[in-house]
Amino acid sequence: MTTYIVRRVIQGLMVLMLSTFVIYSILILTPGGPVDQVAELRQNKVKPVNEQYLQSLLEAYKLDDPYPINYLRWLFDTKDVTEVDTHDQLVRKGINIDIFGLHIEGSGALTGDFGRSLQAQKGRPVLELMGERLGPTLALTASSLFLSILIAIPIGIVSAIRQYSRLDYTVTGLSFVGISMPTFWFGLMLVIFLAVLPKQLSLQPGWEWVPYLPPTNSYDLDQQNNIINRIYHLVLPVTVLAIVNIAGFSRYVRSSMLEVLKQDYVRTAWAKGLAERSVIMKHALRNALIPVITVITLSLPFLFSGAIATETVFAYPGMGQLFVKAIFTLDFPLVMAFLLIVTLIIIFSNILADVLYAVADPRIRFS
Repeated sequence: MTTYIVRRVIQGLMVLMLSTFVIYSILILTPGGPVDQVAELRQNKVKPVNEQYLQSLLEAYKLDDPYPINYLRWLFDTKDVTEVDTHDQLVRKGINIDIFGLHIEGSGALTGDFGRSLQAQKGRPVLELMGERLGPTLALTASSLFLSILIAIPIGIVSAIRQYSRLDYTVTGLSFVGISMPTFWFGLMLVIFLAVLPKQLSLQPGWEWVPYLPPTNSYDLDQQNNIINRIYHLVLPVTVLAIVNIAGFSRYVRSSMLEVLKQDYVRTAWAKGLAERSVIMKHALRNALIPVITVITLSLPFLFSGAIATETVFAYPGMGQLFVKAIFTLDFPLVMAFLLIVTLIIIFSNILADVLYAVADPRIRFS
């Protein structure tokens, strides 16, 4: 299994390298992108050239070299190892290490150096900005995924066991509603009915007892270190992401369970007189989890990127909100870093799915 995982990791790295080339090429060469901006600045005879902005573009994307050489320098640059920080101090960037007598020095995307923000938060390192937003986004996506799995699997199992019952029809109808419901619309409805209206009602005399949920941010201004307050702010955005996932996951669990319950070994377990719990949990569910694992693990990147709309609606200070800001301000270093992170999550989710197959089904071996 170790050999298989190593092979999958190598394949993932090859995909990552190809993805970086595609992302860099599209964003750099797109109409109105950095290449066009540099050409416009140099050709504009009426307006004086903003030398500082021009230099920042050249340094960020290595545009002083021809394409695709500039991509290789953006990936790993052995010449550009220092930069001027926001305090006009010359600082070292990238890596400077010795491995088995080999000296490696350079900067670029391979070293985690994605440059500095050009527009969203001008001058700040991209990696620093992403690091600040990664924690809230992970808290949001991990909480919603955990809640989705916790609710969707039991619902799918019960719906499959009681096929064509009123409960099954009810769950099916609600699932279709959840799947087809846009997250941004559902988020706005929750803000209106669980935050804005209850708060307005609580301001009326005699209605002070009416509770309401916070519609924005990840904590109150004076409660930054209060875990309970942070969880309180997560309720609405987590609910939005979880509802959509529960609807989809429960349908896959139901479909997979129905297929497994028709198998001969499950009928044999029933014929032996085993308890219902034993038949369902030990014999049926474990074998039904294979397609469910595929759906859940491969939904990780979509869950991560799906938080963009949710974070925007709730003004949640995560990576999705930062990505939207980078798009509108044409902050290409931030956009490229975000897309690379999503690519890494896609590769990781595929490897994780393969590992979980062997855990769930003892018949699967990667030797």
